[in-house]
Amino acid sequence: MTHTARSLVVFGVYDIAIGAALFLAPGPTLDLLLTARTTEHWIRLLGMSAIVLGFYYIVAGRADLTLMARASCWGRLAMATGFSVLVLLDLAPVLLLGIAGNELLGVLWTTRALAADARAGTRA
Repeated sequence: MTHTARSLVVFGVYDIAIGAALFLAPGPTLDLLLTARTTEHWIRLLGMSAIVLGFYYIVAGRADLTLMARASCWGRLAMATGFSVLVLLDLAPVLLLGIAGNELLGVLWTTRALAADARAGTRA
């Protein structure tokens, strides 16, 4: 497995874990995120969406899809930026910056993995 593929698979597992927590136990998960609990169904829909997205990342990693890896960097960067803007506008709790930080770490890891694989000649 290439470095890039591994970064996608690990990020997929992370997405599935977060998604499962939101889907199966939204109240305690929101407590951990220092966010108000809700009985709205939207939080579980978000969790299920994260689970499905996580499966896509795992499949893309296992197939070593470089294009998906590059696209994911832009998507995760946009998500981190959006989360940060929500915090700056006081529309979301400051803890959301931690999740934005995780996204940025994922971008950094995948970007470095893409470069390492290119240097090693394991990229097409």
